[in-house]
Parts: sequence; C-alpha cells; structure tokens
Amino acid sequence: MSASLPASRPDEAAGQDARCFALADHARILIADLDAFRLGVQPGSTRAHALALAPGLALLEPDPARETRAFEALALALLAYTPKVSLAQSHTLLLEVGSGLRLFGGVRALLAKVAATVASCGHAARIACAPTAWGAWTLAQARASAGAHAARRFRVLKDVTLARALDALPVALAPFAAQHEQALTQIGCATLGDLRRLPRDGIVRRFGDGVLAWLAQARGEAPDPRAWFAAPPSFHASLELQARVESAEALLFAARRLVMQLAGWLAAQHGALSGFELRLEHELASRHAPRTSSLALSWAAPSRDAEHLLWLLREKLNQTELAAPVIGLALVADQVSAYAPPTDTLFPTPEASDASLAQLFERIGARIGEQNVLQLFVEDDHRPEQAMSARTYRAGARRTAARKPRDSRKANGPSNAQQEAAPVQTAFDLPEVPLPSQPRPAWLLEKPLKLMVRNDRPVYRRPLKTLTRTERIEAGWWDGEGVGRDYYVAADDQGRMFWLYRERIGGQWYLQGLFG
Repeated sequence: MSASLPASRPDEAAGQDARCFALADHARILIADLDAFRLGVQPGSTRAHALALAPGLALLEPDPARETRAFEALALALLAYTPKVSLAQSHTLLLEVGSGLRLFGGVRALLAKVAATVASCGHAARIACAPTAWGAWTLAQARASAGAHAARRFRVLKDVTLARALDALPVALAPFAAQHEQALTQIGCATLGDLRRLPRDGIVRRFGDGVLAWLAQARGEAPDPRAWFAAPPSFHASLELQARVESAEALLFAARRLVMQLAGWLAAQHGALSGFELRLEHELASRHAPRTSSLALSWAAPSRDAEHLLWLLREKLNQTELAAPVIGLALVADQVSAYAPPTDTLFPTPEASDASLAQLFERIGARIGEQNVLQLFVEDDHRPEQAMSARTYRAGARRTAARKPRDSRKANGPSNAQQEAAPVQTAFDLPEVPLPSQPRPAWLLEKPLKLMVRNDRPVYRRPLKTLTRTERIEAGWWDGEGVGRDYYVAADDQGRMFWLYRERIGGQWYLQGLFG
C-alpha cells in the first residue's frame, strides 16, 4: 500500500503567483501539493525547474522522525485488519491480508475498509494488492505515479497474472532503479520484462545479485521474509492540532485518528476496553486558563469497536464545555481486559442479545445521562411497594432473586440461609417461581389511596364489590415498617377491576393498583 497525493494534469490556467508547497531534498522535488502539481511541479524535478514553473513555491524540508511517527501511527490503526504489517521504503505499508479475506467479506470489502481507515487517519493512499509483498509494492508505486484514474490493473490475485503485470511496468519503479538509472538507460531496458529477459550472468556482473533476488521475490519464485511491525505493550497516543479548537464538538475529527489507533492496538493485543481518558492540552490564552484537562469516558461492557467508541465520545463531547482553546490531544487507555469474540452461530444466543442491549443502553446513557437509565430488579419482599426497585443500569450486574411464592397466605422475614441458597439471576432473566394464586395488576399506584366506606363497602368513585377470597400479607416486621393487610380483587358496576387491601388493625380500605 502506497500513500501519496493524487496526481492530475497540470492546469495551465492556474495563476503563476499562487502560493503552493512542495517537499524537496537538497536537489530534487520529492512530492508536491495539488496546487503545485497543477503548475507543472512533479516529483523528480530539480529545485530550479520547480521554482521557474511556480514562483510562489515554498520548498519544505523532510522530517524523517516525524514521518516515521506518522507511519507507525497508521500501521497501528491497520493492525485491526491483520497482525502482519510491515513498514517499507518509499512511504509504503505492506499488509498480509490473505488469512482475513473471508472474515472481512472478500478483497473489495477489505480494501474499502483499509482505505476508509487510512482516510480517517488523515492520509491519502494508492492501494494495490498482489500475491507477493514486492509485487504489491511495485503495483502501488505504479498506481501512485500513474494517478487515481489510470486504467491499469492494480488488483492482482493470481501468480500468472502478476508475472504479466510486472513485466509491463517501467523498470524505473524498481527500488534499485535510481542507483542504476544510467546503466539501464544505456542498455535500452525500459520495462521489468526487458530486465528479466537479459542474461542472468550479465545482470549479476553489472548490477549485482540483489536485482535477480528482487525479481524472484516479486514474482513469488523466492521467499521474502520480513520484520513485522510490533505494537507497543501499552497504549498512549498524542496528536498536535494544526489549529486551535474552541468547541468540544470539533475535537471529534482529530480524536478519530487516536481512536482508530486504539482499535488497532486492541486487535493486536486481543483485548477490549471499558474506558479511556482523553487529555486536552490548552492554549494559555489567559492567566486563569488551565494548561491541561482530561475527559474520562467509561462504559459497562468491554468493547473494541471503533464506531461504538466514537459514538460514545461524540455524545460526551456534545455535553462538554472547554475551559480554553485546545491545541493538542492525547489518548490514554489503561482499563484493558481480555476480549472474547462472539461465536458465529446460526441462531442468536442470549449472550449476543445481552451485548446488543448493553450497547443500546450505553448509547442512551451517553445522550441523556447514565443516572436516567434505570433497570428494574425483583426484591426479596412480599410488600407490593417493596417487591421491585429501579436502579441505575449496569451491564452484567447480577443480583440475588429470592422472591417467595405467593401461594402462602402469610409471609415471614428472610433468613440468612434462604438468602445464601437463592439462585443467581442475570439482569434480563425472569425468576423461576410459580404464578401467584390471585392476579396482580400491572399498574400499582405510587402511594396507596385511602378509600371511603359506604354501607360497609369501599368506594372509589362508585361502590366496589370484592370478587376474590382474602389474601393476607404480613411482612416487614424486621425493618420497622411492618404491614398486616388483607388483599382483594374488586370491581364496580361498570366492570372495572381494582386491587384493594384492608388494614388488619383499624379496618381502613386502600386502593393499591388498577387492572387494565
């Protein structure tokens, strides 16, 4: 895979005094931006020729250390697709993707994902693929020099097709061409096919053994061992912004690069993450502005899905107000755990359903606040107002379910032995208890409503008539809020049904719930 700027024809109508930039060494142009390219500045041109074509050209010197850091960051992000990534010459990254084609849906889908990741990291790339590393490298160099709309084929999957494609490429694309440029021109060797058809003894005497070895590796006739890029044992990525950012929402574009690197690092480490810290470096515009600040983000279920993490980060940034303009970012991840990939089964499993629900609730909590996402739990209590509680949702939380069957007419306090023997219930499992002997309403009043009594019958807008036998609940004596109640299902003359109870002491009637 080769990263380069897109090529196009020079635009003669462009202004000669336009401000443009190019990267150059002591003698020649290495790469030019689009404006300079339109004025005729091409890689390989001399500095004097480039300045004659574009008087407003600003020549920049390369920074090898910075380029190395940028390519290592890009290699880290691409580890999400393969553990075998190699840094090659001429600003090229090589990926061994043969073992992951089925996983990512084929060559086209995989190359599309790689191109999207490279673009998210702020780079332009020319991508080619071949059965060999040097074959893919040469095709990528050819695509970078030919432009984005060249008709040549740069996706080769068979060895026979690769041999024909390499023979047609210019010999100037070979890594040794610059060293032997004059000799190759003198003998009339224009393509790699011309070079391959020369006598082997003559090639060795004139160019050395390295040329034949390279040709054999490019065509797949000799092994090509490589040193693969190794991910660091811990993750810490930083990014210097090109301009000051004053709104938190605008930080997402830059933070995307760091998150893509994090996803690649997690894939290489076979890990998942339950939280990270985004550190902000502020511009000291005022005396009271802090130098740095941090934004902590956590979620319930460990994940390494870059899109899911970016979604949560976007919602967090939308609710954040910056203390001062930001000029740099740093991402620190230390809550790493082992990643258990989902099983590829025909029918969905409960674990997969719980994982999807966990991500849904995490997104809702990121938008409206975690304290506003509640989960219902069954409590060990027969009092209707105490039998269920709502608490902040936590994925994977487990609680003890020790609810007693309702067929007994009198409830007693829970003992320690009963609590220890109670089965463990996950967040979305229903307790395996028999149905109550009498129906329960779905709608319970927040506070029982005291009813009037007329002719020894409770009245709720209309006189009510009890339909069931007495269900007695006595509980709560252990916590000082004991109750003694006789429950009934009642109805009025229009057929509406209610759930009532009568205090054993005092005889007062109350409305507890309503049936639909």
